[in-house]
Amino acid sequence: MADNTQLNIGTGGDIISTDELGGGVKVQRVKVQFGTDGVATDVNATDRLPVANQHSQPLTDTQLRATPVPVSGPLTDGQLRATPVPVSGPLTDSQLRATPVSVSQSSQPLPTGAATETTVSAINTKTPALVGEENPLSTTPSIPVVERPIDIWTCSFAATGSSLITADFTQRRLGTGVTVSQATGNLLIGAGTSTNAEFLARSTHAFNGALIARHQTILSARIVNNNFAVLLADSIGEGLAYNILSATSVDVTLAAHGFTAENVGQFINLGAITGAAGVPGRYAIASIPNANTIRFTVAGWPGSGTGTLDLFGWNYYRWLYSGTTATNVSIDSQRRGWNNGDSTATINTTATPGHLAQLSIDGRNAYFSDALIASSTAPNVTLRGHRVTNLPDQDRTLYLYLWSFNGTVAPVSNTTWTVGFVSVEDVINNTTYLAGVRPQGASSPLPVVFPAAQPVSGTVTANIGTGNLAGITGALPAGANAIGDVGVQYRANATGAGTVTNLNCPATPAAQNVKSGAGRLLGFYLVNTNASLRWLKVFNIVAPTLASSTATMRVPLPTNQPVFVNFEGGMGFSTGITFAISSTGSLTDATGAVTLDDVTGFAVWI
Repeated sequence: MADNTQLNIGTGGDIISTDELGGGVKVQRVKVQFGTDGVATDVNATDRLPVANQHSQPLTDTQLRATPVPVSGPLTDGQLRATPVPVSGPLTDSQLRATPVSVSQSSQPLPTGAATETTVSAINTKTPALVGEENPLSTTPSIPVVERPIDIWTCSFAATGSSLITADFTQRRLGTGVTVSQATGNLLIGAGTSTNAEFLARSTHAFNGALIARHQTILSARIVNNNFAVLLADSIGEGLAYNILSATSVDVTLAAHGFTAENVGQFINLGAITGAAGVPGRYAIASIPNANTIRFTVAGWPGSGTGTLDLFGWNYYRWLYSGTTATNVSIDSQRRGWNNGDSTATINTTATPGHLAQLSIDGRNAYFSDALIASSTAPNVTLRGHRVTNLPDQDRTLYLYLWSFNGTVAPVSNTTWTVGFVSVEDVINNTTYLAGVRPQGASSPLPVVFPAAQPVSGTVTANIGTGNLAGITGALPAGANAIGDVGVQYRANATGAGTVTNLNCPATPAAQNVKSGAGRLLGFYLVNTNASLRWLKVFNIVAPTLASSTATMRVPLPTNQPVFVNFEGGMGFSTGITFAISSTGSLTDATGAVTLDDVTGFAVWI
């Protein structure tokens, strides 16, 4: 039953209605009245909240726990665990596991980024040995290497037409009087006779690193002031504005060019010149007026004028065909404006069928070689020159340039430059060590050691041709047979020397026979004193008919230009050696009018 109970007896506390639960324990009686919506609306005894409000608020920590615990903010480790565990920093292995497990060595992440010596070592230490056997990897760090396929760029000028027709090249300049066309798989460039006229084309493909570059060249003549160059060179700028300050000074505009006073004296090629009559060539940096201008020291330019030009070949490898000798070429390389100086290399003739030029670059050496364009059962490439200094850096971007440029004096006649093909082969340049010896190419071959001479006993008898070789017991005596003649000289006479015959141009073209049988032409020296071009015709015939016989070779003789040709080892003639001088260049017509003493000189033969 309900009883009235006073709270805080003796202090005048409130009297509330209670029920007795037993054992003297009483609980306050609560009267709850529900409204039409089923929610309690009546209140309890004095100072109590509505029942609805008591159940609509979140329970507090005090209502949930016997011992209140503050819950403001995130719960701490001490509030969650009976035994607090520090949690500053990442959890350790022992905090996460009942039985700690080491996370060092192979379970650590591998380094990221580009492979270096350090990361390769790290990878090596993280590779565990196979269970039950020794680690098969060497203690020296190593990674597998896979070589990429060979990459060869080739342009053979297959299309036919009256211009440069290939996507492999971009034409940078076609000057006055210069012609260009393609026919029968060849690029044909007519250099013309205009002063300073040029043709310049650059490959659209770029190269760097170790390379093998090849080109086939035929020159219809070798004329003074006709120059032809094949280069692997870098491009500094194209279509750049220039301003001529004087006949020896030109300013070229190149925005933010990056050159400084430290580059003064270095050389760059100036080509593809339009506007004023600028002279194509290789010129030195004179000064750096500002960040957008390079000043060059030039020669032969007009006193003023403007136009555009290309800068190329701050770094290059170059073949340069100039002068009148068909068997000569100038070779050189340049790095950051400094070269070695041209070397004159003896090559196979640039006359028909032409020569194949080959440049091999391995990063430490550059080898200039060539071969005659003819069928052969064996490789016939011959080393002609070598460069080991002033080589362009391996990471320098290079292009292949074809450049024809005339000098400041008009050539006496046109020369046609026939380019059969060009190609650049990308070479994988991996250094290989064989038993401690590092091969260096043709300039430093592997050493070869021959054993000491062994004694020979008995008698050796043999017949070699018509010479008898019998009873070899010592040194061979000298004799008429080649097996016993060990002298180093030209053969065919007692002294081993050549015979000199004076040559002179008669008033009317006539044949001059110098040898009526088989022989070798060793060389000749001739000077044309006439104001017009004269031609030397050489026949492998004792008595040629000048109006119809075909000459073995023809050589242009420019005005007042000595022509000296030396055939090392001699040029063979099977029937006879006969000369003729005429004013026409045809191989089958040597009747062109001449005057007395137009050409004088001499020939050497055996």
